[in-house]
Amino acid sequence: EPDLVNTNSIDYLKNCIESNWVSSGGEWVKKFEKYLCEYTGAKYAIAVCNGTVALRLSLYLVGVRNGDEVLVTPSSFVATANAISHLGASPHFIDIEPETLTISSAKLNNRLETIAIKREGFLFNKRTNKRIAALLPVHVFGIPGNLAPLKEISKKWNLPIIEDSAEALGSWYKYESNLIHCGLIGDIGILSFNGNKIITTGGGGALLTNNKFYADQARHLSTTAKTPHP
Repeated sequence: EPDLVNTNSIDYLKNCIESNWVSSGGEWVKKFEKYLCEYTGAKYAIAVCNGTVALRLSLYLVGVRNGDEVLVTPSSFVATANAISHLGASPHFIDIEPETLTISSAKLNNRLETIAIKREGFLFNKRTNKRIAALLPVHVFGIPGNLAPLKEISKKWNLPIIEDSAEALGSWYKYESNLIHCGLIGDIGILSFNGNKIITTGGGGALLTNNKFYADQARHLSTTAKTPHP
């Protein structure tokens, strides 16, 4: 349950109403994205309407399409798997490690060695004949997952990583001797600002990335792919 007592929420809402900026534009959205970048160290932050949309858009950006499979943890809120299903892809569940509650790198590696095959530049599941298109670990309850070995596996098999960091605003992971905010070790990370998250905007979500191409595409697609015109 969010605690909004003694905050500036009423003043901010009043400003939005009085300025007529109550939707996806206006200075507050730009400020929010700017502050997210400053706090997390991300080069780019793109605000969207919720965390599930952020996940679905991120998966689409790295190439997940209808009929694909996405390697994902079974220990998460259903929105993680839903985002995969919304694209017509299938969740391929990999068991977790007890220390971090995220995908076990050992079990992931064993699974891929058993069922994966590289073909024509892509990775396929020999048993289902579906393309394995991405890896989706979750930082459960804000506990940073052990991303270093997962990153090595992703490089070995040429798999993009989408980090579900919905609950991990303010969580940092030591990677290659540097503290990196959760969501910035993989290709794209997502945050949620639902009523039960670290901070809330009522609904709301965001994509975090250091990749300019993904950032530009995310902003373009999340604003109905509208091109500038007179």
